[in-house]
Amino acid sequence: MKQHPLEKWRQFFNTRKQAGYVKLIDHFETVFGNQSETVIAKAPGRVNLIGMHIDHQGGAVNPIAISETRVIAQPRSDDKIILKNMNPKFEKRSFRISDILPKEPIDWSTWTQEVSTERQEAGTPVDWSDYVKAVILMLQEDQRQLDGSYCQNFSGMNVLIDSDLPVAAGLSSSSSLVVAAAYAIIAINDLSYAPNVLIDMLGRSEWYIGVRGGIGDHAAIILGREGQISHIELLPINVSHAPFPSDYRIVICHCGIEAKKSSSAQNTYNERVAGYKIGLQILKTNYPQIFGPVELFRDLHPSFLGIPTLDLYQMLKTLPIRVSRAQISDLLPHQGHMLETLYQSHYPENEGYRIRGVCLYGIAECERSRKAVKFLRLGNIRRFGELINLSHEGDRVSNNGTERFEHDISNVYLDQCSSLLAKDKNHENAQIYKQPGGYAASCPELDSLVDLARQNPGVHGAGLIGAGLGGCISILIQLDDVDELVDLLEYQYYKPKGIQPFIEICRPVAGASIFEIPKSG
Repeated sequence: MKQHPLEKWRQFFNTRKQAGYVKLIDHFETVFGNQSETVIAKAPGRVNLIGMHIDHQGGAVNPIAISETRVIAQPRSDDKIILKNMNPKFEKRSFRISDILPKEPIDWSTWTQEVSTERQEAGTPVDWSDYVKAVILMLQEDQRQLDGSYCQNFSGMNVLIDSDLPVAAGLSSSSSLVVAAAYAIIAINDLSYAPNVLIDMLGRSEWYIGVRGGIGDHAAIILGREGQISHIELLPINVSHAPFPSDYRIVICHCGIEAKKSSSAQNTYNERVAGYKIGLQILKTNYPQIFGPVELFRDLHPSFLGIPTLDLYQMLKTLPIRVSRAQISDLLPHQGHMLETLYQSHYPENEGYRIRGVCLYGIAECERSRKAVKFLRLGNIRRFGELINLSHEGDRVSNNGTERFEHDISNVYLDQCSSLLAKDKNHENAQIYKQPGGYAASCPELDSLVDLARQNPGVHGAGLIGAGLGGCISILIQLDDVDELVDLLEYQYYKPKGIQPFIEICRPVAGASIFEIPKSG
């Protein structure tokens, strides 16, 4: 049973000694009353340890689920949505479903791009309620029939939200809200979706916000298991799990800079994604026989392409390190329509697109994501941590948070890798997964925090979480060394900066769910 009176929910969570849910129920009753039965859903955040910036390219992610967002929802007799958040930073919001729906059938990709562009041109910031709107729009549009009508019109809801996840920290607090809201909507409207279908829909729902991300976060949130790290292959989705070692912890630290999804941050995210697509098209143009069939970056691997690794390095030399839109047009003279569509999501950076660095990073990170779960299953935690370190080096923008860092992705460097492989095809340092590339989505504060954490001998890996540009890092550390690490960070990072420490010590929790009370309960 999924819908119950508040008092029955209160008894259920009191018995389980889950005070956070009892507090949520009490607050809901104060705000909305107790007129009808309610549903309660939860969705964790996620920490992706390996597989950054590649979920939209079909690459695998290796996350754990942490903390949670809690949602309690009550159906209404009309189509009005009233949203209340227990975090006072987020003001009460209300809207009618009928007021936000498109007036006629739409192409989701085109329509959400138009909505995002209009929002940016008007200077309207993304509101927290837009994430709930995104879910409602996606799920309601899924009910659209050929004649343009809906086979089911969704019920309105009174909704109260609470969360342990910090906002703009790179822990997927927004996707956690999206998933929790979706579970509540599905329960109240008696819908049913296979997990893989729902993950895909929720990933695309966030295009409404303006970020053309992938589905990795939603897969991690829905498919997570307690005490396990998930290995999630994407496009299509395939999930497996490996035990997270009991004598290790993941420590999450906030650098003090919020990873906001502002228009400038969205622009950077979308510009990097465009770099993948432009780079792939250049390779297809230069080497049609080899790259012609390739659609996703996860397939840009020598074993898939049927070529030696040293040949791939030589082909990557044909990618420009930095390139303007005018130069891209010269390189891809027959791709005008594709480029025009791609450019709608962002403005170009002043120094041009980072094509070679982004592409080398993406190819290498896809390979790191494949190796990660294998190392865990073999119990080789040090090698697993090394992958985290390599991934962050590809995102690095500074040395110790001060001087600017430039990634070595030169022709000379690629020739050196090829030369090493010509002498020994198994040379470790010349393997694809060992290459940091140059995605450059970190910030000086994140780099400084990573470098400080790595000074602790019990730390096996440290790197940024999420899309970057601020937020948190994750640290893989032996349990016995956690206290020493916390002292190091508090006194050498947070105290000198005069900011409140944010340090969370984590183990994997279970994925999203809608609560049910057993009949005997």
